Amino acid sequence: MNDKFIIKNFSNLSVIKLKERIKNIREELPKDNRNNITFSKNFTLSLSNYCINQCSYCYYNHRIESKKNIILLDLDNIKNITNNALQYECKEGLILSGEKPDYFLEVKEKLERWNIQNYITYIKNICDYLLDKSILPHINIGLMNFNDFILLKEFTASMGLMLESTGLRLYKNGGVHQKSPSKLPNVRIDHIIKAGKLKIPFTTGLLLGIGESFKDRIKDLLLIKRVHEKFGHIQEVILQKFEPKEGITYKPKNELSIKEYLKITAIARIIFRNEIPIQVPPNLINGFEKDFIEMGVNDFGGISPITPDFINPNKKWPQIDKLKHICNNLGYNLKERLPIYKKFITKRFFLSNRIKNIIENYSEKIYN
Repeated sequence: MNDKFIIKNFSNLSVIKLKERIKNIREELPKDNRNNITFSKNFTLSLSNYCINQCSYCYYNHRIESKKNIILLDLDNIKNITNNALQYECKEGLILSGEKPDYFLEVKEKLERWNIQNYITYIKNICDYLLDKSILPHINIGLMNFNDFILLKEFTASMGLMLESTGLRLYKNGGVHQKSPSKLPNVRIDHIIKAGKLKIPFTTGLLLGIGESFKDRIKDLLLIKRVHEKFGHIQEVILQKFEPKEGITYKPKNELSIKEYLKITAIARIIFRNEIPIQVPPNLINGFEKDFIEMGVNDFGGISPITPDFINPNKKWPQIDKLKHICNNLGYNLKERLPIYKKFITKRFFLSNRIKNIIENYSEKIYN
């Protein structure tokens, strides 16, 4: 069955048909897992918003004049945030940064001043510190080479990189990725494949509403599925909606509607069935949680009690208790998970022994 046929078939599915398909897919799960929606209690260490890319939709980038830039987060700040996170029993430390910040002189000079060899060593040192505190690092820092992957695999529970979109129009003049060298489709795909070859539990996904077409979205979901079928390392797929913000240049001609957002969510669940969870960030769907659960969402991702969503700072995280109440009213259970999904814990070669030992200490509380 080729992509054209699949795209045409999905295009013709009504909301009623989509809901029926989702219900049937859920019923394939064991009864004790059928109505679970997961989340990870995390906090974010935003290490540097210096970035080689100039995506016209991005508020995180250091070129945005209306916000304070982070050249490199220092150890005192890292310790303060981490100690606060421990008070809230956070188990995941999301390590976030722009792409290749050490391309910029300001970042290089700080690394030299701190006597740190390079940016990847700086990342490794932070992960090492978090592990000493029994916090599991999940890193999303942009493109890396094989040696970077191999080094950081020993110190991380999982890694991530959004595919975003392979729609070629986004890279042409006037497209959102025109000035973003690391967003080229073959470069992003190669990164995801490297992670697969090295057996790294990996999160990826799509950014919706940046000029891509409906066909682009389905093609990208099918592409992720093919990569996973070959390497078996994709642990979740995020569907993230573009949110307008002051200070950015991108203004979509047609903002993504809730109806479109719901439809692509359902299609993603149908494509991945119960093999890969579908995550929609809950702070982007306030008031529509019921609709997204009905359309197949089974994960709400990282929710932080102490740090903001640095990508969408105008969208506050929901209170976990409030989200639990919403799920319970719909007949679902909101359950905490770790930044590595359960099925990867027992897979050979996917985790270092140090990570395994920390997970074992959490497993009884989280998974029983």
